[in-house]
Amino acid sequence: MKTKFFANTTAEFIKAKRSFAMWLTILAALFMPAINVVILLERPDILLVKFEQTPWLTFFRFNWKNVAAVILPMYIILITNLIVQIEFRNNTWKQVYASPRSFADIFFSKLVVIQMLVPVYILCFDGFVMLAGLLVHSLNPAYRLMASSIDWSSLLLISCRVYLGCLAVSVIQYWLSLRFRNFVIPLGLGLGLWITGIVLMDWDKIIYYPYVYSAFMFFIDFDKEPQQLVVLTISSVTALVLSIGIAYYDIKYRPERP
Repeated sequence: MKTKFFANTTAEFIKAKRSFAMWLTILAALFMPAINVVILLERPDILLVKFEQTPWLTFFRFNWKNVAAVILPMYIILITNLIVQIEFRNNTWKQVYASPRSFADIFFSKLVVIQMLVPVYILCFDGFVMLAGLLVHSLNPAYRLMASSIDWSSLLLISCRVYLGCLAVSVIQYWLSLRFRNFVIPLGLGLGLWITGIVLMDWDKIIYYPYVYSAFMFFIDFDKEPQQLVVLTISSVTALVLSIGIAYYDIKYRPERP
């Protein structure tokens, strides 16, 4: 059973590779580091002072701030829609469900592919950030990025926390993408839910809203507010489990599956 599921997941991943998914992953990962190289080289008069104490940590945070709040949620909304639309676009959902596979196999094999692509994006992004840092230092050594050791632990910690914060969103978007054949609907709903979270960021109950978890995982100072890390971790895991359960039950027992 495990071998069959692994083979089916591999087949789903091959489908994804043949689509625009991998290019979207690479281009989305490259976007912010490329822009920030230009910003740092153009405005050293303003930014150099921020890099005096902890160059690499400052550079990591300089890149991650927009990714955690904007780019990563947008990427998840787009990549999830893209993966599910492979079957809709080719009119192959009926063939998929007619194949000798259980519903759980079909549901989770595609979900695993999406969950694999998100860390691939994060790894590519971190790699591009490292390359961008080396490029910035080579063109303007005053940033002192090569004069200090790379803060690997901080980069890993930021990446893991933000990834945990975005897990529930990827499942919710997967559910929406399965529920609606028209790609515009899950795309619009995802953007609407994300924008709602940004607008309500100051609301005290927003800590329980999954679409802002990745931003909170980055922006909250957990050294000063350690209890918030516990709340966010529990909320992220709970939202992940609930969203998987609701999505699985809803799609399995729908009168008409996609």
